[in-house]
Amino acid sequence: MGDEEDIEDEAVTVSMEISGNYDEVMSKLATEDEGSTSLVSLLDDLEQLLDTVVRMDGGTRSAIAQQLPEDMAVSFDAQAVVDTLQVLERYDLVVLEGNTWKPGPKLVTEE
Repeated sequence: MGDEEDIEDEAVTVSMEISGNYDEVMSKLATEDEGSTSLVSLLDDLEQLLDTVVRMDGGTRSAIAQQLPEDMAVSFDAQAVVDTLQVLERYDLVVLEGNTWKPGPKLVTEE
């Protein structure tokens, strides 16, 4: 049993080098979406929501909800818009001024 305890206390580091042309290396590094949770649709919806806020140069939650594209993965009503914008506010992507959501510091500096 003493041997098992010694093994558990040892740290192991593994390094790997992948060489070849760019396409071959990237194909080896690519992850399979199969069996894993994908955030692509969530990220697409968030991007469309932010694009709408920027395009409108801000608006109330209801106005933003009305202007969102119909092809979003999930439908957003006014409450879903404000819930999502409250999360994005933590990342300085939007700010709330009164009852109007506006592009935040990070979006304004990226333009």
